[in-house]
Amino acid sequence: MTTPDSEKQEKDRRQAEQRFEAGFEAFNTGKLENAKEAFGDAEVRFRLSGDKKRAADARTYIADIQRQSNQLDQAISSYRRAISLYKEANRPLNEAYSTLEMGHTERQLAHLDRAQDDYLMAQNIYRSQHSEQGLGNVALALGHISLQRGQTEYAADYYREAIQHFHEANDAINEADATRSLADIERMNRQFVEAERAYQHALEAYQSGGDSYGVIDAQIGLGRVYIDQERLDEAANLFGEAFNASQVQEYELGQADANLGIAEVYFLQGNIEQALLGAQSAAQEYSQQRSALGTANANRILGEVNLRRGQLSYAGSLLERALRTYKATSYRLGQAEATAGLGETQLRRGFLDRAIQTLQEGRTQAHLLHNWPIESRTQISLGDVFQQQGNIGQARSVYEDAKVHIDTFEPGASASTEAQIETRLAHVALFAGQLSEAETHLSVALTAIQRHPFAAQVAPHRSVVLGQLLFTQGNLTQSEAQFQEAYQQAGTYQEPLRAAQATLGMAQAKLAQERLEEALDQFLAAGRQFQQIEDVGGDGYSALGIAQVYLGQEQWDETLANCEAALTRFSQANDAPGQADALLTQGLAQRGRELLDEAQASFEEALHLYHQQRRPLGVVDTRSARGSIYMLHGDFERARDEQTKAIAQVERVMQSLSTPQQWSVFLRQYAELYAQTAITDVRRNQDEQAHTLLQQFARIAGASELIRHLKAYEDAMPTEGDMLTEEELRSNQDMVKRLRQIRKGL
Repeated sequence: MTTPDSEKQEKDRRQAEQRFEAGFEAFNTGKLENAKEAFGDAEVRFRLSGDKKRAADARTYIADIQRQSNQLDQAISSYRRAISLYKEANRPLNEAYSTLEMGHTERQLAHLDRAQDDYLMAQNIYRSQHSEQGLGNVALALGHISLQRGQTEYAADYYREAIQHFHEANDAINEADATRSLADIERMNRQFVEAERAYQHALEAYQSGGDSYGVIDAQIGLGRVYIDQERLDEAANLFGEAFNASQVQEYELGQADANLGIAEVYFLQGNIEQALLGAQSAAQEYSQQRSALGTANANRILGEVNLRRGQLSYAGSLLERALRTYKATSYRLGQAEATAGLGETQLRRGFLDRAIQTLQEGRTQAHLLHNWPIESRTQISLGDVFQQQGNIGQARSVYEDAKVHIDTFEPGASASTEAQIETRLAHVALFAGQLSEAETHLSVALTAIQRHPFAAQVAPHRSVVLGQLLFTQGNLTQSEAQFQEAYQQAGTYQEPLRAAQATLGMAQAKLAQERLEEALDQFLAAGRQFQQIEDVGGDGYSALGIAQVYLGQEQWDETLANCEAALTRFSQANDAPGQADALLTQGLAQRGRELLDEAQASFEEALHLYHQQRRPLGVVDTRSARGSIYMLHGDFERARDEQTKAIAQVERVMQSLSTPQQWSVFLRQYAELYAQTAITDVRRNQDEQAHTLLQQFARIAGASELIRHLKAYEDAMPTEGDMLTEEELRSNQDMVKRLRQIRKGL
C-alpha cells in the first residue's frame, strides 16, 4: 500500500472514530436520529479504512436505535449486516451477541420460531468459545420463548440452566435475572414458598450489586407472590416501595408495574374506584413506553374493573384488545385470564353462543396451564350461561365440576369460589323446586363466606338468592327484608348487579303483598339500575314486574304492552326462564281481556318452556291458568285434569321442605288453586271429593285463606236478577248452597 493510500486510510479511520464518538454521545443524550446518522457515517468510514469489526460495531448501534424506535424489521436487517461484518472480521463473540439481539427483535415481532433459530445459532458460537456468560444469555432467552408459548416446564429448565451458566461466569446480576424468571414460573405453579425464596435471593443480589432497576423488578415479583398468597397488605407495601423507588430512578416501566400491582390489590379488596385509577395510570405509562405486553396486562385489569362496574361494552372492548396483544405476541399466560373475563362479559350482555365458545376456549387454556382458579371461573360462568338458557341440569353439572380443584386454592380463593358455586347451586335447586336443598347450599355458602374475608364479596349474591328462597316459601315480609339487606351489602362491596337484583326482589315482594304503587316505583328503579349496567335481561324482568303490577290493577292493555317489551329484552338476552314468565303473564292479561284463544296459546307456549326448564312452580301457575280457561268454557273435566296436575307439583315441592311450619306457609300461597279445584269438583257433582281436598289443605295450612277465596266466589255468583234464566239462577243458588256447606265444614 502506498503512503498516500495509508494516509487516506488513517484519515478515514480517525474521522470514523470521531463520528462514532459523536454517535455515542448523541445516543446517550437521547438524540437518536443524530446518533443513527453519525453511526452510519462511522460505518462507511470504518469499512473504507478496512476495519470490519468497528464497522460492525457502528451497524449494531444503528440496529439498537432502530429497535428502540420500534423499527423492528429495519433493526433485523441491521443486525444481519453487523453479523456478516463480524464474520469477516473473525469476531465470533460479537457475532454471537448480534445474533442474540436479532433473536430478541424477532421475539418482539412474535416470530418465535425465527427467534429460537437465532438463539440456537448464538448458542453454538458461545459453546465453541466456551463462553458461560453467553450461554447463560441464550438459556435465559430460550426460557422466555418457552414461557410465551405456555411451556412452563421447559421454561423452568432453561432458567435453571441460565442460573448455572451465570454462576460459573461469576455474573451475580444476570444470575439474579434468571432466578427472578424461575420465581415467576414457581409463582404460576403455585409453589409460593420456593418463589418467595427465589425473589428474595434475587432482591439481595440486586441490592449487593447496586442494580436499582433489578431491586424494583424483584419487589414487584415478590408483591405478586403476596397477591397470590392473599397477603394483600404486604403486597401493597412492596408495590408502594417499588413505586417510590421507580420515581427516584425515573424507571417508567417500574412505576407502571407497581401501579398495576396496587390496582390488583385494590380490586381484590373490593375498592373498585381506586383499582380503576391505578390501572388507568399503569395503562397510560405502558402506552408511553410502548410496552405492548404491559398495556395488555393493564387492559385486562381495566376490563375486569369495568365488568364489575357494569360497563360491559367498554369492558369487552378492553379485554378483546388485551387478547389480541397476547395472541399477537404469542403470550399464552395472559390469554386464559382475559378469555375468562371476556366470556363473562359476553354472558352478561346476552351473547350466549359467543360466551359458550369463549368460555370453553378459556377453560382449555387454563387447564393446559394448570391454572385451576381460572378454570373454575370459566366453569362457573358456563353454568350461568346454561342456567340463563334454562338448561338447569347442565348448569348443575358444570357447577359441580368447578369444585374439583378447589382444595388446591389459597384459603381466600377457595372460600370465595366455594361460596359462589354453592350460591348458584342453591339458585338451581330453587328453580327445580328443591327448596330444602337450596337451604342447604345457602348454609354451606354462608360458612364459606364467614371462613375468609375474601369470600365476603359473595354475600350480596347469596342474600339475593336467600331472598328468592324466602319469597318462594311464602315468607314475603322476611323476603323483602332480606332483599333490603342484599342491597346494602351490594353497596358496601360495590356490586351494582346485585344491587339491581335486590331492588327487583324488593319490588316483587311488594307486588306479592299487593302494595302495587310501591311495587311499581321499585320496578322502575330496578329498570334504571339494570340499564346503567347494560343488563338487558335484568331490564326485561323489570318490565315484566311493571306488567304484573298493571295485571293486578286489571289494566290489560298496559300489561300486554309491558309483556311485549319484556319478551323483546328476554329474546335479546337469550333468557329462556324470563320468556316463560312473560308468556304466562301475557296469557293472564289476554284472559282478562277475554281473548281466550290467544291466552290459551300463550299458556301452551309457557308450559312447554317450563317443562323444558324443569320448573315445577312455573308449571303450577300455568296449569292453574289453563284450568281457568277450561272452566270458562264449561269443560270441567279438562279443568280438573289441569288442576290435579298443578296440585301434584305443589305438593311435590312442599315435600322438599323440612318442617310443618314451612309446609303451612308455603301451601297457603296456593289456597286459590285448591279453592278453584274444589269449585270444579262441585261443578262436577263431586262434593265429597271437594270437601276431602279442602280438609287436607286446611290440616296443613289452615282454613282462613280457603274460606276467603270460596266466599269471594260465592259473593260474585249471581243468584237473582233478570240477566239469567230461572234455571241458571236455580243452578247458581244450588252451587252457592253447596259451597257454603263445604266452607262451613272447614
